[in-house]
Amino acid sequence: MIRLAKYIAPFALAVVMSSPAFAAIDYSDDFESYTEYVGSGSLGDIGGGWLVFANVFTDYPGCTTPEYGYGPFPAPNQDSGFSNITAGNTGLALNAYSNYGDTVHADGKCLETSVFQERIFSAADVGTYDFKFDVQVPIALGTGVRTYGFIKLLDPVTFATDLFLEVDTATAGDKSIRVELDATADGKILQWGFSAVASNYEASGRWYDNVTFAPAVIGPPVLPLIEGIPIPSWALLLMVGMLGYLGASRLRARKNA
Repeated sequence: MIRLAKYIAPFALAVVMSSPAFAAIDYSDDFESYTEYVGSGSLGDIGGGWLVFANVFTDYPGCTTPEYGYGPFPAPNQDSGFSNITAGNTGLALNAYSNYGDTVHADGKCLETSVFQERIFSAADVGTYDFKFDVQVPIALGTGVRTYGFIKLLDPVTFATDLFLEVDTATAGDKSIRVELDATADGKILQWGFSAVASNYEASGRWYDNVTFAPAVIGPPVLPLIEGIPIPSWALLLMVGMLGYLGASRLRARKNA
């Protein structure tokens, strides 16, 4: 029992620390409560806190020389630029694409458009997060076009990018990005969302659904307690309870002696 007990404390601590309870951001959106875009023109804004931003570069497809940017604005529910709500494969979904209303397409310049959520990160939000979503492919991407999901941290004064993580969304399927955010991110602008890099009116649409940005579920480390057999967390908690019960029983026995 003594040999087993010396492993219990670090294991119990690992179980507790693997819980997502310490991280504060827990976001999800399946777009089912939104208004589907049908027809032409605009239905106003998508809502739900979704924003858009665009960066213009002089060269395409390299997109290495920035020229200017514009935004953020509320994400539109329209057909000419940035985004709308569409009938996806399993329900309503977010359709994110380039801003075809911008004449830089005709000029052959590079246009990077983003549809995203934004928060001011605080010390209470420290933790490890997973950004997860489904990708549906309505059409093949045009020549030189890139699409991706991303996580960014921006300086609130200079708007310089302090962190940038991405996952390619050219293909359909479940995608995810994991990020560990510590106290150094306090006060910075946290963004997660989707981007398209395009020009010349090339096709860039991707449908996104079942979006979550939530604390990562990380299991406890596994130690070989009995002949190399790993102990699952539920069994560990049971052993902790049993040891507590035995300890309390011994104390009562000593008092009654």
